[in-house]
Amino acid sequence: MQVGGSQSSDGPGDLARVTALMTVQTPGDSRIVELQPKPTVAVRVQHPFADLDLGALFDRHLPNVADRLADLGGTPAGPPYGRYHEFGPERADVEIGIPVVAPVANLRPLAECEPGEMGASELPGGRAALTVHEGSYDGLKDTYARLRDWIHAQGLRDGAGPWESYVNDPSEVDDPAQLRTEVVWPLG
Repeated sequence: MQVGGSQSSDGPGDLARVTALMTVQTPGDSRIVELQPKPTVAVRVQHPFADLDLGALFDRHLPNVADRLADLGGTPAGPPYGRYHEFGPERADVEIGIPVVAPVANLRPLAECEPGEMGASELPGGRAALTVHEGSYDGLKDTYARLRDWIHAQGLRDGAGPWESYVNDPSEVDDPAQLRTEVVWPLG
């Protein structure tokens, strides 16, 4: 599975209110972590891979998720994320969301929603490999490849549904080189 991609550096200013600081880690270092499940509010989008523009998908859907979360009175519990259920060669199946302190009422489970409809989801718990990417989103593809190789070098298997969390907001950094993205890959 190949994951990661580029996202526009012109992210919406609303992201600042939903981002949170994460554990400081040197970019490129990888480690195994034990995660607790995190409830989220998210949208899941399937798109043909040939004409995929991740930046446009995030620019379209993430502000809507943040607005809906605010309308429902949910409390963000971490930075926005993109989770890749499938990434090529025919299509991309991307979940775009925001972790919340507690499940938000009046949302159907995301699995029951139509593509593009917002719902309640969860980032899974369990063992995962984690690394930090520093720099433009264009380099995330290489970070995913290095993390997958690192997992295999540890004698472990990569699992399904890796995700990236956007630690800082593109509108709040002077240079895309200052962007920090946490990449999490569940272990199989």
